[in-house]
Amino acid sequence: MPTRLLSAPVLRGCFVLALVLIFILAMIPMAVVPELVSFQDKLHHSAAFAVLMLLGRGGWPARTAALVAGLIGYGVLIEVCQHTLTINRVGEFRDVVADGLGVAIGWLLGRSAALQTVLRHSQ
Repeated sequence: MPTRLLSAPVLRGCFVLALVLIFILAMIPMAVVPELVSFQDKLHHSAAFAVLMLLGRGGWPARTAALVAGLIGYGVLIEVCQHTLTINRVGEFRDVVADGLGVAIGWLLGRSAALQTVLRHSQ
């Protein structure tokens, strides 16, 4: 049963939904969120892109390079849109760096999970 819940089509749907939700959250006026650490915004970026990478790798396991390139491009697109289409947001290069770090974290977590699955099945 868990395999069916995490099937490639389900993960693909979650990936697309996450892309849309992240874009909407990036474009709406910034909410006043209590700042716990000075780099909190970068943590949000990294977490969001790590989740995107994990969902993308689950949905398209053979397309990792395309996912990495596409997600970095998506991060750039968000920053350009924030800078040009909103009045209260500013595109930042450091946000794209945080997005890239999230992609790398998602890739490493996905690789680790895949390796553990292979090892479990080989025993």
